[in-house]
Amino acid sequence: IVAIGTSLPELVSSLFALGAGTTEFVADNIIGSNIANALLILGIAGVVAKKGLKINTSLIDVDLPFFFMSMAVFGYFALDKTISLVEGVALLAFFLVFIMYSIKSEPGANDKDEMADITKHNKNGKHSKHMVKYIGIILVSVAVLALSAKYLIDSILSLSELLKISSSTLTITVVAFGTSLPEILTSIAAVKRGNHGMAIGNVLGSNTFNVLLIAGLPAVIKPLAIDPTTFVIGLPFLVMATFIAIFVMFDNHIRRWEGVAMLFFYAVFIGKIVGLM
Repeated sequence: IVAIGTSLPELVSSLFALGAGTTEFVADNIIGSNIANALLILGIAGVVAKKGLKINTSLIDVDLPFFFMSMAVFGYFALDKTISLVEGVALLAFFLVFIMYSIKSEPGANDKDEMADITKHNKNGKHSKHMVKYIGIILVSVAVLALSAKYLIDSILSLSELLKISSSTLTITVVAFGTSLPEILTSIAAVKRGNHGMAIGNVLGSNTFNVLLIAGLPAVIKPLAIDPTTFVIGLPFLVMATFIAIFVMFDNHIRRWEGVAMLFFYAVFIGKIVGLM
């Protein structure tokens, strides 16, 4: 649920990009955001955590395999520099499999206790008045997102012309960082509260949603083109970032020095994509 919420900026901005006729924006945003999630956010979270990030076994058993498989499927589909209608449908089908598997996964003891408390609370009817408030907040937030996404696309296209910089370069760096801010803030807040599982699950879930839902849905509407620079630099870095994330998480722990190393690799990616290296 947290991952879906923090992925909304990518989804809304991608749909508006289709309306503006810039299909390259979708892949640029997805690839840039996933690289930022895997390297920047996990790196920051690893540094912020005083004794490193501890990873739940359930994340390793369920979320990590889907994290890898979704990247592998997306990467394979992107080899011809286009995500077609059929490939979009396949990504959405894989997304539904992921959601169903996640829902059916047996919760831990703590989750069961939480659900029992929530059920008891619901029976007492004490939370009903808050439901309207929370639903209202969600609707207002989605409306603000939609309005912001429209101006985001227009601004990127205008800046690209004024600065004589490729819109793909701006998208994969500036826009991707901006749409990843919810993940950054959520993960930092979770780490400070000692909830390492939420911080890591947010990243894994967001990356999975990005390459399955946020690539699949727009591709069903219109085939997605992949910019040559994104294909040559962004896609290989996405593969590398995915393997780095898997490697550092495989022992159920992300240490501070590993977080620093991930931040270094993200800096290398930015330097490479903007032509400084």
